[in-house]
Amino acid sequence: MLPNIRAAIFDMDGLLFDTESIARWAWKQALASHGYLMSDDFYFEFVGRDLSWREKILKQRYGGSFPFESVTAQRIEIGDRRELQEGLPLKAGVLDLLRWLNNSGIVIALATGTSRHRTIRRLTNAGILPYFTTIVTSEDVAQGKPAPDIYLETSRRINIAPVECLVFEDSCVGIEAAFSAGMYPIMIPDIEKPSPEIKCLAYQVLDSLEQVCEFLEQGLGTGNRG
Repeated sequence: MLPNIRAAIFDMDGLLFDTESIARWAWKQALASHGYLMSDDFYFEFVGRDLSWREKILKQRYGGSFPFESVTAQRIEIGDRRELQEGLPLKAGVLDLLRWLNNSGIVIALATGTSRHRTIRRLTNAGILPYFTTIVTSEDVAQGKPAPDIYLETSRRINIAPVECLVFEDSCVGIEAAFSAGMYPIMIPDIEKPSPEIKCLAYQVLDSLEQVCEFLEQGLGTGNRG
């Protein structure tokens, strides 16, 4: 059993599922249909953020009259349609890691900026919903990542202290949130690579979830959290 670690909290999009390619495509399509263009660099500002943040930066970029509700509704509609048609693949190593944590007696929870009904649908379709004892979404907290709210609320619901929680994240803002919550963040980068500052906040940066079981079996290594 890993010393002092009683829970593992997962982000979802870009970590458990390969969602970012569809999400980026859907945002670009929805914006284009309303007469706006989105660069890849601008999309990176969305990664790991909740809708309130996205509304803020879109209106900063395109003006206060930007039709956020209309664009968002279209983005969700076309993104979900493509997701349901093509399927949403699990990232490599997800099932093995969830089984390993479950067999080790570690509580597994989810903290995501995605809406609850879409989260449940994705987990159910992938057959992994039963692994998660608690699901917290951006709908449950006042501030999204990089604020620590979502991780602190997850800690409260599972009744496990933050210092006893591992967090798996693919985004820089997620790592900031987990670190600020007093947890041990492990970053598995997806489309966003960690800056030197983010590497300092992460307990460890790994290339894939496939590496996590071996890493945890070694007792979390030495890490870089001082």
